[in-house]
Amino acid sequence: MLSFRQVLCIIAILALALASLTWLPGATAEEVFIVASMKYIKNPNPLKEETWYDWWLNLVMYDRLFREGPDLEPHPWLCTWYEYSPDGLVWLFRVAENAYWHDGNPLTAEDVVFTIEFYRKYQPPSWYPYVEFVERAELVDRYTFRIYLSRFNAWLLRTFGYMIVLPKHVWTYVAEVFDDPTYFNPLSSDDVGKVLPRIEAGEPAEVASKVRDFVNRYGHLRIGSGPYLLTKWVEGELLDLAKHPKYFKPGFPRADRLIFKVYATDEAQYLAVKKGEAHIMMWTAPYAVLPEAEADPNLVVPKSPDVYVGFIGFNLRDPITGIKNFRKAVAHALDKNFVVKTLMLGYAEAVYTYVHPGFEFWVNKDVPRYDYSLAEVARLLDEAGFKDVDGDGWREAPDGSKFEVTIYSPEYDPVRVRICDVLVENLAKVGVRARNVPLDFDTMIDYVYNQLKFQIYIIENDANFQPWYYSAFYVEEQAVPGGNNPWGFVNKEFEEMLKRAEGEPDDYRRAELYKKLQETLAEELPILPIYVRYWIQVYRKELSGVVDMPGGALNFWTLINGNFRGIPAELPYTKLEKPITLPPVTPIPITVTVTAAITATAVHTTTVRETIREAYTPPEVVVAAVVAVVLVGAAMYLLGRRTAR
Repeated sequence: MLSFRQVLCIIAILALALASLTWLPGATAEEVFIVASMKYIKNPNPLKEETWYDWWLNLVMYDRLFREGPDLEPHPWLCTWYEYSPDGLVWLFRVAENAYWHDGNPLTAEDVVFTIEFYRKYQPPSWYPYVEFVERAELVDRYTFRIYLSRFNAWLLRTFGYMIVLPKHVWTYVAEVFDDPTYFNPLSSDDVGKVLPRIEAGEPAEVASKVRDFVNRYGHLRIGSGPYLLTKWVEGELLDLAKHPKYFKPGFPRADRLIFKVYATDEAQYLAVKKGEAHIMMWTAPYAVLPEAEADPNLVVPKSPDVYVGFIGFNLRDPITGIKNFRKAVAHALDKNFVVKTLMLGYAEAVYTYVHPGFEFWVNKDVPRYDYSLAEVARLLDEAGFKDVDGDGWREAPDGSKFEVTIYSPEYDPVRVRICDVLVENLAKVGVRARNVPLDFDTMIDYVYNQLKFQIYIIENDANFQPWYYSAFYVEEQAVPGGNNPWGFVNKEFEEMLKRAEGEPDDYRRAELYKKLQETLAEELPILPIYVRYWIQVYRKELSGVVDMPGGALNFWTLINGNFRGIPAELPYTKLEKPITLPPVTPIPITVTVTAAITATAVHTTTVRETIREAYTPPEVVVAAVVAVVLVGAAMYLLGRRTAR
């Protein structure tokens, strides 16, 4: 029989043992990674990726065959193997066999084939350009599929490879309920209530039950396969996501929860990080706080060249901005050196090219620069017929009517607001009446991209300055409400050359074609590139796993690596491994006109980059282990005494 003192001793030991378990990594309080965002999402529907904030949510909720690495090259992700025919018109892909949707249903090649055909049928502007060159897709087996191209596309891994994959067992029924699936709101209880019964009636019980359980738990149908799943949302305030419990990359994401919390200004974002309310900024830090931030021992201040380019867009349909000489005059009225050196305090570089300067091989550095010159502004306006007819100091339009140009700027960014103020001031010096109208970002996007009701606006984007995405922007089919060509730039010769460029396998000849395309853009001037910022996303020092890359410290790799245990970042690219048995790239008999069934292994020019880290044992684990040894020893001692009696 144990004495009272022995019982108390054992209870104390067990209490200490339980307390020590909180030091073990598997039993820690959940790690919550908080990102200070500037805006809430505009579109809960993943088919409508209209804003940067929509993009961030899709980035972590939906997976792709390939992911862009810190080297800005495509690396295998869901894709475990691919091959293509010698003429590049038939491609065979295999997907990971251990990937699951957020509801627990398996992701298979059937989902990818469905996604391709879905995008081809409904042509959502955000994703149709990724598949428009795919003539058809076919399922080979559960994890293998084949696509046939209508024409060779040299950028296939950067376009098709980056499309988000949709769950067939959800979106099949979205299309049954909504004639236009882009109008489906997966976060709306009404819309979910319309689609869920269709899923339950049309899918096998084991599939439908998982969807129903997911909806009962989370209340939405925004089901992806990415590293995080959406658990809670507060309109305009936050998006709360949890770690995908069956994510196909073991050990990732590192954090248990990811929260995008909205702060209205860049100053508010910075203060949230400084105070420890958030861990990293989504926007770049205000220039005025950088000396303070750099002196703060709790903060890290990375400076990365942005992949986004700040530019002005013109409406070519408008009777004023549709006149080429007027656009050229506006281009000469903006002093880019003043913008980057004074307004941006040197934390930016002036840009004159129509491909991001970081992609140097593809850049045409000889396009017109439109240097600052008010004399040239006046000459161009005179030549176009913009003259002060009545002597009141303001020029009239070529038809003699009075006019005023409206410029839209995003009110949350003081830099772009001030750029437009300066442009208004400079235009006034040559007799052009203009006004800058700062708008809520979503309102500006709606006016420009959806209603096409604008003259001039300023924005930042990356894709239209990357040659592999030209066909998603500078084409007539995108010059529609909700499309990527709000400027109304339509040029048949340009589009024909673009098709030739995309189908040119030789890099040097393709580069020459893209350089000619850039000459056309510089001459027609649907947009005017202005600057590339240094992206300074301040983060807290206790945040480990940050991957600093072009575009900033906040990116997909940081979001899956972020942790507070001192674990360094890894890049867990998927290693390409040819299956033991695999069908030929081109099936026999062939059903389309392609080269016979001779396969060529995909040329994979980039190396799998992984951080090889030394074995890391956090100090709290060492402490816990020591305590556990001591406790076990003490317990054995007591139990030994009890047994010996």
